[in-house]
Amino acid sequence: MENPFPPAVIGMSARQIYQSLMTTHFHQPAICLWRALELLELKDVLFAAPVLDLGCGNGDVGEIALRSHWPVFGLDRVHSETRAAQARTIYQGLSTADATALPFPDSTFGAVVSICVVEHIPDDIRVLQEVARVLKPRGKFIFSTPSAAFESNLLGADDPERVDKVNERLGHYHYRGLDEWTDLLREQGLEVDSHRFLLPGRSQRIWERLDNMMIARLRGRRLLDIIRGVERRGMLPKKTWSYAWAALVSRLALRRVNTRESGGGQLIVAHRRDVNGSAVSA
Repeated sequence: MENPFPPAVIGMSARQIYQSLMTTHFHQPAICLWRALELLELKDVLFAAPVLDLGCGNGDVGEIALRSHWPVFGLDRVHSETRAAQARTIYQGLSTADATALPFPDSTFGAVVSICVVEHIPDDIRVLQEVARVLKPRGKFIFSTPSAAFESNLLGADDPERVDKVNERLGHYHYRGLDEWTDLLREQGLEVDSHRFLLPGRSQRIWERLDNMMIARLRGRRLLDIIRGVERRGMLPKKTWSYAWAALVSRLALRRVNTRESGGGQLIVAHRRDVNGSAVSA
């Protein structure tokens, strides 16, 4: 297998990551907070090319984190997202397809990177089967999801109806802990190499307040839609806007989980067993 390299994000601070995300997600400071903390955890993860960006969206993860790997391929089930990702220079190829039926031959990729995707897919076990199939022996599966602690960290966590509404709006189907993920991955021939929490409780509560603020309605319109409209008219100074948000959020919430606590999110790194069945990692 090719020599592994760290992701391009290794040279960026949390604030720089957040500011870069805000240039394209200028109306979603909450999403940028969560995504910045996910990408921050990638810094010391080594993996080989070629890479599949599974659930690539508009290409933010590929552009920020995967520039040090080539070739990189992107896949998303939403055509408008893969169309937006085509404007990036990072991808050699893009596919609009479902993660439960990947349109690639067996043993194609040195790594599959999937950031905040599998929790949105009802049949996530089928996704694991497909990921294992398209990975080369000893290839890496690097993915993030909400953790089993996500619901208990929510504002109003003691109100089941409110928690259900959050899950429905976010489209979250699963909150699995490390033990459950370890068993599910092992069933597909994947062995966990590392696990780390992200999104500390305080950061998650700030994320939720930002999210609630952006979906709040002013005269019948969501605030995020109003901001989109201002941007379409060329009236939003994006550079200043993203800089100001990055300064605020980096002070309040851009921190990693310490070793004595859990978090509302997690990053898991696993590898596919070698062809002879051994679990030797790349």
